[in-house]
Amino acid sequence: SIIYRAVEDVARERGVGVLAGSLDEDPARERELAANLVARRVDGLIVIPAGRDHSYLRDEQEIGTAVVFIDRPPALLPADAVLADNTSGATTAVRHLIGHGHRRIAFLGDLATIATAEDRHAGYLDALRAAGLPADPAIIRRDLRTAEAARDAAAALLAAPEPPTALFSSQNLVTLGAVRALRDRGAQHRVALAGFDDLLLADLLDPPVTVVAQDVQAIGALAAQILFRRIDGDTSPPRTHVIPTRLVPRGSGEIAPPVAPEPSRKTT
Repeated sequence: SIIYRAVEDVARERGVGVLAGSLDEDPARERELAANLVARRVDGLIVIPAGRDHSYLRDEQEIGTAVVFIDRPPALLPADAVLADNTSGATTAVRHLIGHGHRRIAFLGDLATIATAEDRHAGYLDALRAAGLPADPAIIRRDLRTAEAARDAAAALLAAPEPPTALFSSQNLVTLGAVRALRDRGAQHRVALAGFDDLLLADLLDPPVTVVAQDVQAIGALAAQILFRRIDGDTSPPRTHVIPTRLVPRGSGEIAPPVAPEPSRKTT
């Protein structure tokens, strides 16, 4: 991944190797992998956490293992974190859709237990609130873990009696499912779509997908730099570093809602 490459580039400058493993959103796997890496006497850990309790790493911190979190903040553990500005990024995307005339914007979200998913949902609500629009539970779908689940959820929304005129998808797999649902109904040029996280080949789709992009290279590089500072003896209080996102308008988020027909005038 881009984050791994960014970490590796910083590590290579210091002649340090990098070991990596996948958690697949499994807290038990997170603990197991961390224990295995510590057993190999690594100097530090960069964690994209799956669990919601990281106090199990306190002993490792006390024996000198540096720990930095990426993407999601640590829970029950004082540690550095490097995060994207999830709430503001989501607000920007939804505000963009509102700016193009949409008033009925659906939310398609990842697992509600994931901190980033919760922040992006909060950003969606903030944008609606600021525009004086209601948050309609009928067009909010959360806990969509796969692209197929997102496809099914989006399809159901589009088939409803009062369908949304725009979709905000809060994660790239969710965006992929939304794209497929729109194409299944031939609605990709009628219903707007903005996603959080860039999507591979998003610029080659029809229409190209508008996204809020994270600077994942900057996140990975900063996390590695902080880790090495800790390894070198930095004992300052842990900090959370927030990296700005940016809106990338490509076409799908700029589709205007359909114009309601004017009421017919009766002549006498």
